[in-house]
Amino acid sequence: MPTRITAYHADMRFSPVLIANAIAWAVLIGLIAVAFVLVEVWGPFGLVVLGLAALLVCTSLSLHDDTPTWGTEFFRARMASHGSPEQRAAMLDEKRSRLSPLNFYRWCGVVLIVAGMSGFIWQQLR
Repeated sequence: MPTRITAYHADMRFSPVLIANAIAWAVLIGLIAVAFVLVEVWGPFGLVVLGLAALLVCTSLSLHDDTPTWGTEFFRARMASHGSPEQRAAMLDEKRSRLSPLNFYRWCGVVLIVAGMSGFIWQQLR
């Protein structure tokens, strides 16, 4: 009686969602590690600095993502914006999916700022 062996393929490909989640977790773990170091060095002010840095990076990336400011790219972008409603909806949906991790990290920055300010106030009242 022949036995049937099932095995995983060696060329198993990772999905883009899995890769994006792995990168997001790596960045989050990195933020936590940097937060511990900054709190140890600067106290609660370190959290405020890290939160402001996270907000700055997220805002910069969301502003510069596919935003031509000058030259022929500007006019091409204006011409492309007059596409069909389906094309505009697809482009908007694609942009939202690219920017959704930035919203998460922006909220992480806000939480870091609030935690740093709360820690500073708590230190002053102690």
